[in-house]
Amino acid sequence: MNKKYANIIIIAVSIIIAALIIIPFAIQPFEEPSGKFFKVSSHGDSRVNILLVSWLGCPIGASLSWPLYFALTHYGNVSYYQWHSDPSDVYPDTPGLIFTGFKSNDINATFIYLYNETLTGNAQNKTINGNLVDYGLSELKSSVNVSEYEIIKKYTTQEWISGSFFQSSADSVSPHHINTVLLISGPNGTYFLNGGLYSPKNISSYSDNYLMENGLNITYIRSAENEIENQIKTVE
Repeated sequence: MNKKYANIIIIAVSIIIAALIIIPFAIQPFEEPSGKFFKVSSHGDSRVNILLVSWLGCPIGASLSWPLYFALTHYGNVSYYQWHSDPSDVYPDTPGLIFTGFKSNDINATFIYLYNETLTGNAQNKTINGNLVDYGLSELKSSVNVSEYEIIKKYTTQEWISGSFFQSSADSVSPHHINTVLLISGPNGTYFLNGGLYSPKNISSYSDNYLMENGLNITYIRSAENEIENQIKTVE
């Protein structure tokens, strides 16, 4: 290979490497944040409303359940049962809570679980015929108000999620499905969280009972609980 062609190859490789480094930063302004709250509307409900969408085997949903539980206990009574995430997931058997109800005079909270533990059926283990994303959107459309549905649809199936290289959050996971999100709205606006507030691996070594009794002594949970509390206060 002569020197001319060698130089061309070196230049081409350098351009490719530079592009791979620059592209993630260049597309960031066009991506939605992952793992942190961001404002999606200046409008909201007349009272604080919290909507959690997840699935029974989700490790992100499991990790998020703890700070959400501790935040909600400041406002009312939470019904739940202890659970663990999909044992075959990248974060297997993450301890968590499945919420079944909430009673409060101050805020509303709704919990929707779209799929079963292994993403092979719905929350009642009935087989899902067709696309998991389409099924999830259909269930949400019949379960939440129009504005909530449009927000979740937009930010899980249409907008690019940070770090995904031109994919929505639903398309960036396998199999494609509506992932865990948290929506907090009130008189002063609506905020959205796509994903979790910390990695499930940070609590994988703890038991459910330990987390229930000592969760707020764990930095990750305490910090996440404060973030949820701050969002509630922001929209009040």
